[in-house]
Amino acid sequence: MKKIKGWKKTSCVSAILVAGGFFVSPLNAQEIVEIAPFWEALDNLEPAGINDLYTDLNLPDTMKKFGPFPVTWESSDTLFLGHDGRINGRLVGENKEVTLTATLYDNERSTPRAEKRDFKVSIHGFEPYSNYLFAYFPANNNENIYYALSNDGYNFTPMNDGKRVVAADTVSIKKGLRDPHVLRAPDGWFYMVNTDMKSAEGWASNRGMVLMKSRDLIHWKHSTIHFPDRYKGKNFANVTRVWAPETFWDDSYVNKDGSKGRPLVYYSLLTNDGTIPYDQVFFNYANEDFTDLEGDPIHFFDRGKSTIDMDIVYNPVDKLYHAFYKNEGDGGICKVQAQTLTSANGTKGPTWYNRTSALQQTTEAVEGAGVFKLINQNTWVLMYDCYNNGHYQFTSSTDLKTFKFVQNTEMKGAFTPRHGTVLPITAQETAALMKAFPTKDFEPRVIDIPDSIGVCDGKKVVAPCSGTKIVPYVKVGDGEWNESTDLKVAKGSSVTFGPHPWDGKIWSWEGPDKFKSTTRENTLKNLDGSKSGYYTVTYTNETGCKSQAKIKMVVDDPDKPFIEDTTRTGFSAQISNKLEISSKIMRTIYFSANGQMLQTKPQWHGLYIRKDIFANGQSKITKFIVK
Repeated sequence: MKKIKGWKKTSCVSAILVAGGFFVSPLNAQEIVEIAPFWEALDNLEPAGINDLYTDLNLPDTMKKFGPFPVTWESSDTLFLGHDGRINGRLVGENKEVTLTATLYDNERSTPRAEKRDFKVSIHGFEPYSNYLFAYFPANNNENIYYALSNDGYNFTPMNDGKRVVAADTVSIKKGLRDPHVLRAPDGWFYMVNTDMKSAEGWASNRGMVLMKSRDLIHWKHSTIHFPDRYKGKNFANVTRVWAPETFWDDSYVNKDGSKGRPLVYYSLLTNDGTIPYDQVFFNYANEDFTDLEGDPIHFFDRGKSTIDMDIVYNPVDKLYHAFYKNEGDGGICKVQAQTLTSANGTKGPTWYNRTSALQQTTEAVEGAGVFKLINQNTWVLMYDCYNNGHYQFTSSTDLKTFKFVQNTEMKGAFTPRHGTVLPITAQETAALMKAFPTKDFEPRVIDIPDSIGVCDGKKVVAPCSGTKIVPYVKVGDGEWNESTDLKVAKGSSVTFGPHPWDGKIWSWEGPDKFKSTTRENTLKNLDGSKSGYYTVTYTNETGCKSQAKIKMVVDDPDKPFIEDTTRTGFSAQISNKLEISSKIMRTIYFSANGQMLQTKPQWHGLYIRKDIFANGQSKITKFIVK
């Protein structure tokens, strides 16, 4: 309960006791209510981002803003979250909830007091993905499905030598596929939905959609839904548009066998009989084998005017569904949000609210909004098709509210994407796709799943993150690039180190003769024996994880011969990474000077003992003083 320190006298005050504190109902506009600093500090203890935690928490040891109130923290499971707020471990592909208990102390009173608060911390699961796949169609005169790959979610390379990967004339009624949307579902399937349309026949020529499913993104089963046949005798048979269908996995849907989860398909409809006078968004659930829609279309959303190209994502941070759509006719991409995906047991659309103004960062005409999250980062990308000018634009956001411009795609070459989808894929999936659809000039990034550090409820617990694999390319003089960690060159030569990922931005080098650098590519000229030795390169990827490689270079210089240091260990990146993991502190226990174990980190003046327990099972004892 909040404690009211006092309030300014007014002509009349009414205070009602409610759960959690006092609700003060002012009968005079001049009334001022002030909460006692201790209770205000208690109300402000909750750390940010705990609904979906990606990075370590910065936990204060004193709430200085409100007064000299010390605070201690205790985690219910230090395998995942340390008492200091540091993430120690993650599950793979799913979040782990841990209770973090804060205890706030007030020692200024004659009788000291302490109050506790529990916070549920959901530690974001490690996402086992390395690359991004873009599925799109390239032009109004080429309505087929194409793929492109990316390492960063912004820069894409077309697959299959720039040729289609799904031929429209083999799967669709109209011999045209537009607006592909691909969903990775928890049941192990990929679901793709497409607009079945050939624009050469006019914008009102669309009568249905194509449903596709695949285990590997390469081989697809397909079926078509032709609304005039599917809904014969109903107004839905009179459609002139069934545009831009998408799917969302509804994990609350109950199947006949009692299991939960089914793709919900949503799309915009327009009829020529006046019953749906402008484009409105409707939805159905797909049937069990994803070959048809169940029941009649149900109204999902519209803004009172033409509404198309809806794309929905769920954000665990604010626990809301965010729906982006195009204001057809008026231009611009706006957003609404909802607390549930549907209402009334999936028989109605939800209550959408908080409609925004236009979010695109351009004055160009835009459509086809697509939203996806960057791998293992709390950063969202909103992309859209600048359809009049032949390019895509990418923006980013950390809260799905404000977006900043990142870049446009180039308006040339084989990559000319129109309305499509980007989704993260694993390194194995990338390799299989590249085998099926050869992709020149693309070197896929590989992010391995971190090493296991334990087991929880039968599930593997891994280290917080995994570094990007470094490919140690080197070049002697004007020669070719070669992958090598062991190099021997003649005196007077020049050598260039150019490791990949080529698009990596945070590099750090150390080497012989006080060599240091923060650039990826480095050229050393007129070499002599003073430059012989090990060059250590460290790369920090976008998730903050480090990887390391060591390149041994020996210059053939009789005047300054190279002598191997046999005391060195851990030359390879793999060994180095394991050493880094094994030296990670997994748990810390505190003791008083006489050896009594303490419940929390000591706050008061005195001599204490700290025991750090590492991932390899070893421990370290340290004495320290709290002043």
